[in-house]
Amino acid sequence: MTFRRIPILTISLLTVLTGLHFLVEDKTILYFSAADIFQGETWRLISGHFMHADLQHLLWNCLGLAVLGSVLEYRSRGVLIASLGMGILFVSALLLTPYSKLDYYCGLSGVLNTLLLVALWLEWWLTRSWLIILIACGSIAKVLVEVVQGVSIVTHISWPPYAWSHVAGLTGGLFVIWMLASVVNLPVLHRDSRGYAVPFFRTC
Repeated sequence: MTFRRIPILTISLLTVLTGLHFLVEDKTILYFSAADIFQGETWRLISGHFMHADLQHLLWNCLGLAVLGSVLEYRSRGVLIASLGMGILFVSALLLTPYSKLDYYCGLSGVLNTLLLVALWLEWWLTRSWLIILIACGSIAKVLVEVVQGVSIVTHISWPPYAWSHVAGLTGGLFVIWMLASVVNLPVLHRDSRGYAVPFFRTC
């Protein structure tokens, strides 16, 4: 594995998530809180997405970030950064509205849904595999079930889930895809040493 293929950004983010969980004693000062943000504690807009309620919450989100972050970073580090930023923006926008009715929010799961949708779209664009379509449909169906039932299908953490953050994350993913679709209508430029198709934004 060359240095270029090491997912440095993903590994760095995983280190930050783990460090925040174990090194920050009073986690409440970093949780997302709309009331406190409007009082001037703007760091919560970012930090809230990187804090976790308990160890299981942390482990599941780290697993998701490790997989999705590595996939996106292999294709383009710029796309990974854009997806993270858009996911944080869309989820935060929802949480700042009166609709959320949450005192506190924490976790990366909403943003991970942005990464998931973008990663699936990139892989579909390169492979045109129906399996990717099925996975995307299953992921969207999972979120819809969580919204309707108000429970998490996969994880069970000490806090009740807020499935609408996943919807916001998917919406952010659609926005990233819309931006990418305007520039990825060019043909694949070449294939890497293993024969995989590499799009023109691979070097970003």
